[in-house]
Amino acid sequence: MTQLNQALERPTVPTWTPHLRSHIQAAAEHLQNDSEEMRQCSPEQVLYHDYMQAGAPHGPALYAVKGEHWNGVSPKFLEFINAFQFRRGDMGYAESGYGIQRHRNFMRRLIVSEHHLEARRPAARLDIDVGCLAMTTRMAMYDMAKVAMRHARERHPGKTPVALVPTPSWDYRGIFKDVGFEIVFLPLGPKNGWLPDLQAWDAIVRDTLADGSRHIAMAVTNPQHNPTGMQWPVDVTGWLLDLCAAQDGFLLLDDAYYCVHDPRAPVVNHLKALLDAFDREGGDNELVRSGMFERWVATRPFGKQFSCNTMGVAAITTSPTMLRQLSRESWINRYHTNTHNAELMCAWLATPEAADWTIETGLFYTRQKELVRARLKERMGWNDAALCIGPSTSYMLIEIPKVYQTTDGGIDRFRDDLFFATGTLVSASLFNQTAPVPYVRLHLGSHPDVIEEFLRRWEAAGLRYDMASTFGGRAGLGKPVLPPVFRQEG
Repeated sequence: MTQLNQALERPTVPTWTPHLRSHIQAAAEHLQNDSEEMRQCSPEQVLYHDYMQAGAPHGPALYAVKGEHWNGVSPKFLEFINAFQFRRGDMGYAESGYGIQRHRNFMRRLIVSEHHLEARRPAARLDIDVGCLAMTTRMAMYDMAKVAMRHARERHPGKTPVALVPTPSWDYRGIFKDVGFEIVFLPLGPKNGWLPDLQAWDAIVRDTLADGSRHIAMAVTNPQHNPTGMQWPVDVTGWLLDLCAAQDGFLLLDDAYYCVHDPRAPVVNHLKALLDAFDREGGDNELVRSGMFERWVATRPFGKQFSCNTMGVAAITTSPTMLRQLSRESWINRYHTNTHNAELMCAWLATPEAADWTIETGLFYTRQKELVRARLKERMGWNDAALCIGPSTSYMLIEIPKVYQTTDGGIDRFRDDLFFATGTLVSASLFNQTAPVPYVRLHLGSHPDVIEEFLRRWEAAGLRYDMASTFGGRAGLGKPVLPPVFRQEG
């Protein structure tokens, strides 16, 4: 038999598809941490270590927790990056943490265009400024929190500064609590269609302020909401804006998912609504007189839009005075780096391919959500009420099985047990502070092959909404799920 014939007699059976392989490799690189001390900072790294020590019984670990995009990056953007040529001047420290002027000019034009502000003719002292941050919006939020904390201590001595944070949500708590704010959560849930109930929120605020010892120093609005994907009405931002004005507080408008959106559904433009409020009566109104124009910041990252979170480039829109204060905080805390990432992102955003991908990625997430929704309903017993799927963001919420809702540990216990039973990681209490609703968050930014493998393992392990008993914790490591079958041999 010739060598060729021998090869034909033993055809190569692919264990994983190419997109699965790239996800598996990247997940392993990000989750492995050989330092026992360091990995205690990450529940996912702790779980991964235990899983690998058990021999990875269900196959390579799969990850859908924090918005990773290890294989979902725009192909055209990857080509653009690999062909891009930097100049020597792109590699030095920057003088401003909020961007060199050329990048700021570009970001201003983009914000004005995409938020439909071309017709705005602001009154004196009501023009916006736009920074180009190259260090992730979390850094800008830290800068803002420090400005707001200093303001609260100077203007409201003796009172506890409070930050109003929606829940479930992204980890705003981690920023504001670290700076010294007391966190008061504003809950969202299925009873109100996962939209803010302003009457309920108002009652929480009144209760918070009742004894006179607290001051609303910060509030967060997240219009294309992470993780529900629901779009908040502009009335929500208006209500928070008025509250902050009355309380001498600051407002964070987190527009992280403004363009990560089903393009068939109109996008709700909260930045324009906020500026319209300042512009009422030609800018001569109580809101402006309160000084609120100097106490708001809108953040708009682009990592979500193009599946490249490692670049950390964002537009920061606010008043010129507030941008100066953010820049001051930035200088105190860090040297300014990553200007080359801003150069690259600005150049990419100017291309027609970037606009095309924005539409494509919105449709992609819509298809991914429908895939998971259909599989959970048709094969694993979920119903529509137990799933939360909005038109925005790269996430969906899944109610944990009923048996876990009466189990000690709640959603974290389910996250751990599901990983030990299937080798798949989802997000639990990281986003669901105070656990007001028994849901986990699933990130859908990975290729459909990865999501299909998640679902295959879940079904093979016996995951059901009405499952009679829990997976049993680490006992799941001793019950490997069936491997995938790509080719039946004759």
